[in-house]
Amino acid sequence: MHQALSTMPALTGSLDTDENALAWAAHDYGDTVHDRPTAVLRPANAADISTVIKHAGDHNLSVVPRGQGHSTSGQAQAPGGVVIDMTALCAIHEVGPDRVVVDAGTKWSDVLRATLPHGLTPPVLTDYLELTVGGTLSVGGLGGASHHHGAQTDNVLSLDVVTPTGDVVTCSPSSNRAVFDAVRAGRGRNGVITRVTLRLVQAPETVAWHKLHYDTIGQLVADQRQLVTTGTFDYVEGQLKLREDEHVAELEAVTFIGTGTGQGDLGDLSFREAETQAVTYWEFVDRLAPGEPVLREAGLWESPHPWCNLLVPSASVEDLLHRADRELGADLYSDFGLVLAYPLRTDRITTPLLRLPDDDLVFLVAALRYAPSASPQIVTAMHEANDRLVSKTLAAGGTLYLDPL
Repeated sequence: MHQALSTMPALTGSLDTDENALAWAAHDYGDTVHDRPTAVLRPANAADISTVIKHAGDHNLSVVPRGQGHSTSGQAQAPGGVVIDMTALCAIHEVGPDRVVVDAGTKWSDVLRATLPHGLTPPVLTDYLELTVGGTLSVGGLGGASHHHGAQTDNVLSLDVVTPTGDVVTCSPSSNRAVFDAVRAGRGRNGVITRVTLRLVQAPETVAWHKLHYDTIGQLVADQRQLVTTGTFDYVEGQLKLREDEHVAELEAVTFIGTGTGQGDLGDLSFREAETQAVTYWEFVDRLAPGEPVLREAGLWESPHPWCNLLVPSASVEDLLHRADRELGADLYSDFGLVLAYPLRTDRITTPLLRLPDDDLVFLVAALRYAPSASPQIVTAMHEANDRLVSKTLAAGGTLYLDPL
Protein backbone atom coordinates (compact mmCIF):
# COMPACT_ATOMS: atom_id res chain seq x y z
CA MET A 1 0.00 0.00 0.00
CA HIS A 2 1.17 3.52 -0.82
CA GLN A 3 2.34 5.20 2.37
CA ALA A 4 -0.15 8.05 1.90
CA LEU A 5 -3.06 5.61 1.93
CA SER A 6 -2.11 4.22 5.33
CA THR A 7 -3.20 7.52 6.89
CA MET A 8 -6.46 7.78 4.94
CA PRO A 9 -9.40 8.82 7.17
CA ALA A 10 -12.15 6.26 7.70
CA LEU A 11 -14.53 5.65 4.79
CA THR A 12 -18.03 4.22 4.63
CA GLY A 13 -17.15 2.46 1.38
CA SER A 14 -13.91 0.62 0.64
CA LEU A 15 -10.44 1.50 -0.61
CA ASP A 16 -9.15 -1.62 -2.36
CA THR A 17 -5.50 -2.33 -3.10
CA ASP A 18 -5.66 -6.03 -3.96
CA GLU A 19 -4.30 -7.35 -7.25
CA ASN A 20 -7.74 -7.92 -8.80
CA ALA A 21 -8.85 -4.35 -8.10
CA LEU A 22 -5.67 -2.81 -9.51
CA ALA A 23 -5.72 -4.99 -12.63
CA TRP A 24 -9.39 -4.14 -13.20
CA ALA A 25 -8.68 -0.41 -12.98
CA ALA A 26 -5.74 -0.70 -15.40
CA HIS A 27 -7.93 -2.11 -18.18
CA ASP A 28 -10.49 -0.36 -20.36
CA TYR A 29 -12.44 -1.17 -23.51
CA GLY A 30 -9.60 0.06 -25.70
CA ASP A 31 -7.24 -2.53 -24.16
CA THR A 32 -4.17 -0.66 -25.39
CA VAL A 33 -3.28 1.39 -22.28
CA HIS A 34 -2.77 -0.36 -18.93
CA ASP A 35 -1.74 2.12 -16.21
CA ARG A 36 -2.17 0.75 -12.70
CA PRO A 37 -3.41 2.91 -9.85
CA THR A 38 -2.36 2.61 -6.24
CA ALA A 39 -5.91 1.95 -5.08
CA VAL A 40 -9.53 1.69 -6.17
CA LEU A 41 -12.20 3.56 -4.22
CA ARG A 42 -15.63 1.97 -4.14
CA PRO A 43 -17.59 4.79 -2.49
CA ALA A 44 -20.76 4.51 -0.48
CA ASN A 45 -21.54 8.19 -0.91
CA ALA A 46 -20.16 11.53 -2.09
CA ALA A 47 -18.51 12.05 1.30
CA ASP A 48 -16.17 9.12 0.60
CA ILE A 49 -15.13 10.73 -2.67
CA SER A 50 -14.56 14.04 -0.92
CA THR A 51 -12.41 12.41 1.74
CA VAL A 52 -10.23 10.62 -0.80
CA ILE A 53 -9.82 13.68 -3.03
CA LYS A 54 -8.75 15.85 -0.10
CA HIS A 55 -6.32 13.24 1.20
CA ALA A 56 -4.93 12.49 -2.27
CA GLY A 57 -4.44 16.21 -2.89
CA ASP A 58 -2.32 16.49 0.25
CA HIS A 59 -0.08 13.70 -1.06
CA ASN A 60 0.03 14.66 -4.76
CA LEU A 61 -1.96 11.62 -5.95
CA SER A 62 -4.28 11.85 -8.94
CA VAL A 63 -7.91 10.79 -8.57
CA VAL A 64 -9.92 9.74 -11.63
CA PRO A 65 -13.55 8.56 -11.82
CA ARG A 66 -14.43 5.49 -13.89
CA GLY A 67 -17.89 4.35 -15.00
CA GLN A 68 -18.19 1.30 -17.22
CA GLY A 69 -14.60 1.64 -18.41
CA HIS A 70 -15.65 2.12 -22.04
CA SER A 71 -12.87 4.62 -22.69
CA THR A 72 -10.37 3.54 -25.34
CA SER A 73 -7.11 5.34 -24.53
CA GLY A 74 -6.74 5.11 -20.75
CA GLN A 75 -8.81 8.23 -20.04
CA ALA A 76 -10.33 6.61 -16.91
CA GLN A 77 -6.99 5.35 -15.55
CA ALA A 78 -4.88 6.98 -12.83
CA PRO A 79 -1.23 5.91 -12.95
CA GLY A 80 -0.07 5.60 -9.35
CA GLY A 81 -3.22 7.35 -8.14
CA VAL A 82 -6.76 6.40 -7.15
CA VAL A 83 -9.50 5.24 -9.50
CA ILE A 84 -13.07 5.76 -8.28
CA ASP A 85 -15.45 2.96 -9.23
CA MET A 86 -18.53 5.11 -9.86
CA THR A 87 -20.75 2.09 -10.56
CA ALA A 88 -21.04 1.79 -6.79
CA LEU A 89 -23.31 4.87 -6.94
CA CYS A 90 -26.21 3.83 -9.17
CA ALA A 91 -29.48 4.76 -7.47
CA ILE A 92 -32.43 6.32 -9.30
CA HIS A 93 -33.90 8.82 -6.87
CA GLU A 94 -36.87 10.47 -8.56
CA VAL A 95 -38.77 10.52 -11.84
CA GLY A 96 -40.74 13.72 -12.35
CA PRO A 97 -42.88 15.04 -15.21
CA ASP A 98 -39.90 16.69 -16.92
CA ARG A 99 -36.82 15.36 -15.13
CA VAL A 100 -35.13 12.39 -13.50
CA VAL A 101 -32.61 12.40 -10.66
CA VAL A 102 -30.00 9.63 -10.72
CA ASP A 103 -26.59 8.82 -9.33
CA ALA A 104 -23.74 9.28 -11.78
CA GLY A 105 -22.95 5.55 -11.89
CA THR A 106 -26.39 4.69 -13.22
CA LYS A 107 -26.42 3.17 -16.70
CA TRP A 108 -28.51 4.88 -19.38
CA SER A 109 -30.39 1.63 -19.95
CA ASP A 110 -31.53 1.73 -16.32
CA VAL A 111 -32.51 5.38 -16.65
CA LEU A 112 -34.79 4.42 -19.53
CA ARG A 113 -36.24 1.47 -17.63
CA ALA A 114 -37.25 3.97 -14.96
CA THR A 115 -38.58 6.72 -17.26
CA LEU A 116 -40.28 4.85 -20.11
CA PRO A 117 -43.11 3.52 -17.89
CA HIS A 118 -43.93 7.22 -17.39
CA GLY A 119 -43.81 7.87 -21.14
CA LEU A 120 -40.59 9.89 -20.81
CA THR A 121 -37.06 9.73 -22.18
CA PRO A 122 -33.86 11.78 -22.18
CA PRO A 123 -33.82 13.70 -25.48
CA VAL A 124 -30.32 12.51 -26.52
CA LEU A 125 -28.95 9.01 -26.17
CA THR A 126 -25.66 7.54 -27.29
CA ASP A 127 -25.83 4.41 -29.46
CA TYR A 128 -24.77 2.06 -26.65
CA LEU A 129 -26.92 2.29 -23.52
CA GLU A 130 -24.71 0.31 -21.12
CA LEU A 131 -22.63 3.38 -20.27
CA THR A 132 -22.96 5.43 -17.11
CA VAL A 133 -24.63 8.81 -16.98
CA GLY A 134 -21.60 10.42 -15.39
CA GLY A 135 -19.31 8.79 -17.93
CA THR A 136 -20.95 10.23 -21.02
CA LEU A 137 -21.55 13.62 -19.38
CA SER A 138 -17.81 13.76 -18.69
CA VAL A 139 -17.10 13.70 -22.43
CA GLY A 140 -20.21 15.33 -23.93
CA GLY A 141 -22.49 12.55 -25.11
CA LEU A 142 -23.46 12.80 -28.79
CA GLY A 143 -26.11 10.87 -30.66
CA GLY A 144 -28.38 10.79 -33.66
CA ALA A 145 -30.78 13.30 -32.07
CA SER A 146 -28.05 15.86 -31.29
CA HIS A 147 -28.90 17.91 -34.38
CA HIS A 148 -32.18 18.72 -32.60
CA HIS A 149 -31.23 18.70 -28.91
CA GLY A 150 -27.47 19.18 -28.67
CA ALA A 151 -25.21 16.96 -26.57
CA GLN A 152 -26.30 15.09 -23.47
CA THR A 153 -24.38 17.73 -21.51
CA ASP A 154 -26.74 20.36 -22.94
CA ASN A 155 -29.71 18.57 -21.38
CA VAL A 156 -28.58 18.60 -17.75
CA LEU A 157 -30.62 20.61 -15.26
CA SER A 158 -28.27 20.29 -12.28
CA LEU A 159 -25.32 18.32 -10.94
CA ASP A 160 -23.91 17.32 -7.59
CA VAL A 161 -20.13 17.48 -7.84
CA VAL A 162 -17.09 16.87 -5.69
CA THR A 163 -14.63 19.56 -6.76
CA PRO A 164 -10.85 19.06 -7.12
CA THR A 165 -10.46 20.53 -3.61
CA GLY A 166 -12.94 18.02 -2.16
CA ASP A 167 -15.87 20.38 -1.71
CA VAL A 168 -19.33 18.91 -2.33
CA VAL A 169 -21.45 21.37 -4.31
CA THR A 170 -24.64 21.50 -6.32
CA CYS A 171 -24.37 23.38 -9.59
CA SER A 172 -26.62 24.33 -12.49
CA PRO A 173 -26.96 27.01 -15.17
CA SER A 174 -28.01 29.45 -12.44
CA SER A 175 -25.95 28.28 -9.45
CA ASN A 176 -22.19 27.66 -9.26
CA ARG A 177 -22.08 28.04 -13.03
CA ALA A 178 -18.29 27.88 -13.20
CA VAL A 179 -18.34 24.38 -11.68
CA PHE A 180 -21.25 23.35 -13.92
CA ASP A 181 -19.30 24.38 -17.03
CA ALA A 182 -16.05 22.85 -15.82
CA VAL A 183 -17.33 19.31 -15.19
CA ARG A 184 -19.55 18.88 -18.26
CA ALA A 185 -17.21 17.38 -20.87
CA GLY A 186 -14.40 17.92 -18.34
CA ARG A 187 -13.09 14.33 -18.66
CA GLY A 188 -13.45 13.85 -14.89
CA ARG A 189 -10.42 16.08 -14.25
CA ASN A 190 -12.29 19.19 -13.09
CA GLY A 191 -14.45 17.49 -10.49
CA VAL A 192 -16.34 14.25 -9.99
CA ILE A 193 -20.03 14.19 -10.89
CA THR A 194 -21.95 12.20 -8.25
CA ARG A 195 -25.63 12.96 -8.91
CA VAL A 196 -27.44 14.27 -11.99
CA THR A 197 -30.80 15.85 -12.77
CA LEU A 198 -31.59 15.17 -16.43
CA ARG A 199 -34.19 16.81 -18.64
CA LEU A 200 -36.89 14.48 -19.95
CA VAL A 201 -39.20 14.75 -22.93
CA GLN A 202 -42.18 12.72 -24.09
CA ALA A 203 -41.13 9.33 -25.44
CA PRO A 204 -42.76 7.81 -28.52
CA GLU A 205 -44.19 4.32 -28.28
CA THR A 206 -43.11 3.45 -31.82
CA VAL A 207 -40.70 4.76 -34.43
CA ALA A 208 -40.44 4.53 -38.21
CA TRP A 209 -36.88 3.30 -38.81
CA HIS A 210 -35.51 3.78 -42.32
CA LYS A 211 -32.21 2.23 -43.41
CA LEU A 212 -31.17 3.94 -46.63
CA HIS A 213 -28.43 2.47 -48.82
CA TYR A 214 -26.23 4.65 -51.05
CA ASP A 215 -24.01 4.10 -54.04
CA THR A 216 -21.53 6.80 -53.07
CA ILE A 217 -20.19 8.55 -49.99
CA GLY A 218 -21.01 11.90 -51.61
CA GLN A 219 -24.71 11.02 -51.82
CA LEU A 220 -24.73 9.88 -48.21
CA VAL A 221 -23.10 13.07 -46.95
CA ALA A 222 -25.31 15.34 -49.07
CA ASP A 223 -28.51 13.74 -47.80
CA GLN A 224 -27.34 13.98 -44.20
CA ARG A 225 -26.62 17.67 -44.61
CA GLN A 226 -30.10 18.19 -46.03
CA LEU A 227 -31.87 16.19 -43.31
CA VAL A 228 -30.27 17.93 -40.34
CA THR A 229 -30.60 21.38 -41.89
CA THR A 230 -34.33 20.91 -42.49
CA GLY A 231 -34.95 18.85 -39.34
CA THR A 232 -36.93 16.34 -41.39
CA PHE A 233 -36.15 13.40 -39.11
CA ASP A 234 -35.83 13.04 -35.36
CA TYR A 235 -32.74 10.86 -35.58
CA VAL A 236 -30.05 10.84 -38.29
CA GLU A 237 -26.88 8.74 -38.36
CA GLY A 238 -24.68 7.59 -41.23
CA GLN A 239 -22.07 4.87 -41.40
CA LEU A 240 -19.63 3.11 -43.70
CA LYS A 241 -19.17 -0.64 -43.41
CA LEU A 242 -15.84 -1.63 -44.91
CA ARG A 243 -15.62 -5.33 -45.74
CA GLU A 244 -13.33 -7.43 -47.91
CA ASP A 245 -16.08 -8.03 -50.46
CA GLU A 246 -18.09 -4.80 -50.24
CA HIS A 247 -18.14 -1.25 -48.92
CA VAL A 248 -21.57 -0.09 -47.75
CA ALA A 249 -22.73 3.50 -47.23
CA GLU A 250 -25.84 3.57 -45.08
CA LEU A 251 -28.04 6.16 -43.40
CA GLU A 252 -30.43 5.58 -40.52
CA ALA A 253 -33.26 8.12 -40.57
CA VAL A 254 -35.88 7.76 -37.86
CA THR A 255 -39.20 9.41 -37.15
CA PHE A 256 -40.63 9.29 -33.62
CA ILE A 257 -44.30 8.54 -34.19
CA GLY A 258 -46.61 11.00 -32.46
CA THR A 259 -43.99 12.90 -30.44
CA GLY A 260 -41.18 13.97 -32.75
CA THR A 261 -40.60 17.15 -34.69
CA GLY A 262 -39.65 15.49 -37.97
CA GLN A 263 -42.07 14.74 -40.80
CA GLY A 264 -40.19 11.72 -42.13
CA ASP A 265 -40.22 12.73 -45.81
CA LEU A 266 -37.88 10.63 -47.97
CA GLY A 267 -39.06 12.36 -51.13
CA ASP A 268 -36.03 13.95 -52.76
CA LEU A 269 -33.20 11.94 -51.21
CA SER A 270 -30.70 10.12 -53.42
CA PHE A 271 -30.53 6.66 -51.82
CA ARG A 272 -30.47 3.52 -53.96
CA GLU A 273 -32.82 1.46 -51.80
CA ALA A 274 -34.62 1.73 -48.48
CA GLU A 275 -35.61 -0.70 -45.75
CA THR A 276 -38.33 0.56 -43.44
CA GLN A 277 -39.72 -1.00 -40.30
CA ALA A 278 -41.89 0.08 -37.40
CA VAL A 279 -40.44 -0.89 -34.01
CA THR A 280 -40.92 0.17 -30.44
CA TYR A 281 -38.86 3.06 -29.15
CA TRP A 282 -37.05 0.73 -26.75
CA GLU A 283 -36.19 -1.71 -29.55
CA PHE A 284 -34.65 1.13 -31.52
CA VAL A 285 -32.61 2.81 -28.79
CA ASP A 286 -31.40 -0.57 -27.47
CA ARG A 287 -30.63 -1.89 -30.96
CA LEU A 288 -26.95 -2.58 -30.20
CA ALA A 289 -27.73 -4.98 -27.36
CA PRO A 290 -28.04 -8.09 -29.58
CA GLY A 291 -24.61 -7.39 -31.05
CA GLU A 292 -22.74 -7.56 -27.74
CA PRO A 293 -23.00 -11.36 -27.27
CA VAL A 294 -21.99 -11.82 -30.92
CA LEU A 295 -18.82 -9.79 -30.36
CA ARG A 296 -18.11 -11.64 -27.13
CA GLU A 297 -18.50 -15.00 -28.84
CA ALA A 298 -16.15 -13.86 -31.60
CA GLY A 299 -13.57 -12.85 -28.98
CA LEU A 300 -13.74 -9.20 -30.02
CA TRP A 301 -15.32 -7.68 -26.92
CA GLU A 302 -12.25 -8.10 -24.73
CA SER A 303 -9.77 -7.60 -27.57
CA PRO A 304 -8.04 -4.26 -28.38
CA HIS A 305 -10.22 -1.49 -29.82
CA PRO A 306 -8.05 1.25 -31.34
CA TRP A 307 -10.95 3.62 -31.87
CA CYS A 308 -10.64 7.14 -33.21
CA ASN A 309 -13.30 9.84 -32.69
CA LEU A 310 -13.15 13.10 -34.61
CA LEU A 311 -15.25 16.21 -35.20
CA VAL A 312 -14.85 17.29 -38.81
CA PRO A 313 -15.99 20.47 -40.60
CA SER A 314 -18.77 19.73 -43.07
CA ALA A 315 -16.72 20.93 -46.05
CA SER A 316 -13.96 18.39 -45.30
CA VAL A 317 -15.94 15.32 -44.29
CA GLU A 318 -16.42 13.78 -47.73
CA ASP A 319 -12.70 13.85 -48.45
CA LEU A 320 -11.92 12.34 -45.04
CA LEU A 321 -14.43 9.53 -45.54
CA HIS A 322 -13.03 8.77 -48.98
CA ARG A 323 -9.61 8.56 -47.37
CA ALA A 324 -10.91 6.15 -44.75
CA ASP A 325 -12.52 4.08 -47.48
CA ARG A 326 -9.62 4.01 -49.96
CA GLU A 327 -6.55 3.98 -47.76
CA LEU A 328 -7.75 2.42 -44.52
CA GLY A 329 -9.73 -0.50 -45.81
CA ALA A 330 -11.37 -3.64 -44.59
CA ASP A 331 -8.23 -5.24 -43.16
CA LEU A 332 -8.13 -2.48 -40.55
CA TYR A 333 -11.75 -2.85 -39.48
CA SER A 334 -12.34 -6.64 -39.30
CA ASP A 335 -15.75 -8.15 -39.97
CA PHE A 336 -17.42 -5.96 -37.34
CA GLY A 337 -15.71 -2.60 -37.65
CA LEU A 338 -17.24 0.47 -39.25
CA VAL A 339 -16.96 4.22 -39.60
CA LEU A 340 -19.73 6.28 -38.07
CA ALA A 341 -20.34 9.62 -39.73
CA TYR A 342 -23.24 11.81 -38.72
CA PRO A 343 -23.90 15.53 -38.73
CA LEU A 344 -24.33 17.94 -35.85
CA ARG A 345 -25.62 21.50 -35.84
CA THR A 346 -23.19 23.51 -33.79
CA ASP A 347 -25.86 26.05 -32.83
CA ARG A 348 -27.53 23.31 -30.76
CA ILE A 349 -24.41 22.54 -28.71
CA THR A 350 -23.64 25.00 -25.90
CA THR A 351 -21.32 23.01 -23.61
CA PRO A 352 -18.19 25.21 -23.31
CA LEU A 353 -15.64 22.38 -23.04
CA LEU A 354 -17.02 20.41 -25.98
CA ARG A 355 -14.58 21.74 -28.59
CA LEU A 356 -16.12 22.01 -32.05
CA PRO A 357 -14.74 23.04 -35.44
CA ASP A 358 -15.65 26.55 -36.57
CA ASP A 359 -18.55 25.59 -38.85
CA ASP A 360 -22.34 25.66 -38.71
CA LEU A 361 -22.43 21.94 -39.47
CA VAL A 362 -19.84 19.40 -38.34
CA PHE A 363 -19.67 15.62 -38.57
CA LEU A 364 -18.80 13.20 -35.82
CA VAL A 365 -16.56 10.65 -37.55
CA ALA A 366 -15.66 7.59 -35.51
CA ALA A 367 -13.42 4.83 -36.84
CA LEU A 368 -14.50 1.81 -34.78
CA ARG A 369 -11.92 -0.94 -35.15
CA TYR A 370 -11.74 -4.41 -33.59
CA ALA A 371 -8.33 -6.10 -33.42
CA PRO A 372 -7.64 -9.77 -32.69
CA SER A 373 -5.91 -10.04 -29.32
CA ALA A 374 -3.07 -12.13 -30.74
CA SER A 375 -2.16 -9.65 -33.49
CA PRO A 376 -0.05 -6.78 -32.11
CA GLN A 377 1.04 -5.87 -35.65
CA ILE A 378 -2.59 -5.23 -36.62
CA VAL A 379 -3.08 -3.07 -33.52
CA THR A 380 -0.03 -1.02 -34.49
CA ALA A 381 -1.32 -0.63 -38.05
CA MET A 382 -4.70 0.52 -36.72
CA HIS A 383 -3.06 3.14 -34.52
CA GLU A 384 -0.99 4.37 -37.45
CA ALA A 385 -4.12 4.63 -39.59
CA ASN A 386 -5.81 6.60 -36.83
CA ASP A 387 -2.84 8.95 -36.62
CA ARG A 388 -3.23 9.69 -40.33
CA LEU A 389 -6.94 10.41 -39.87
CA VAL A 390 -6.20 12.71 -36.93
CA SER A 391 -3.53 14.62 -38.87
CA LYS A 392 -5.88 15.06 -41.82
CA THR A 393 -8.70 16.23 -39.53
CA LEU A 394 -6.60 18.74 -37.61
CA ALA A 395 -5.21 20.15 -40.85
CA ALA A 396 -8.78 20.73 -42.02
CA GLY A 397 -9.73 22.63 -38.86
CA GLY A 398 -11.31 19.65 -37.10
CA THR A 399 -10.98 18.63 -33.47
CA LEU A 400 -10.68 15.43 -31.46
CA TYR A 401 -13.63 13.99 -29.57
CA LEU A 402 -12.72 11.63 -26.71
CA ASP A 403 -9.09 12.59 -27.19
CA PRO A 404 -6.41 10.92 -25.05
CA LEU A 405 -5.42 13.00 -22.03
